[in-house]
Amino acid sequence: MKKIIISFSLLLTGLSAVFANDELNPSQQVLDEFKKEFTAAQHVSWDKQGEYDKATFLLAGRRVIAYFNALGQFEGCLRDIFFDQLPLAVMTAVDRRFAEADIQDVREITNAEGTHYRLTIETKNKKYSIKVGATGNIDEIVKKKK
Repeated sequence: MKKIIISFSLLLTGLSAVFANDELNPSQQVLDEFKKEFTAAQHVSWDKQGEYDKATFLLAGRRVIAYFNALGQFEGCLRDIFFDQLPLAVMTAVDRRFAEADIQDVREITNAEGTHYRLTIETKNKKYSIKVGATGNIDEIVKKKK
């Protein structure tokens, strides 16, 4: 019985070592474009999301996710930020519309369409995901389960 347990644990250890390296190796074009766009990036990890290569990394102490297409072109990125890092127009618009809300999550999204912000906010009995343009216009409000 002891030999079976030891054999089984060795098998599991071997399998975990085989599957531990799931990280994607992007093309040289993607790597070159990434280095051009984000020279100060640290702790970079790569993954595949649909048809895009996705890089997750730290930039100036903040988590950033960047997307690159199959041709190695930069498609856009998102980064986690604090509410007080939002443009004044965005902060004002959110404060006006959701005065008593708690801000739970703030992301800045930059792509070919420009920059906008996705916030998760919670009021006393409701939770929302809102999309706000850089000029403070609230483009989308989606109720979420609390």
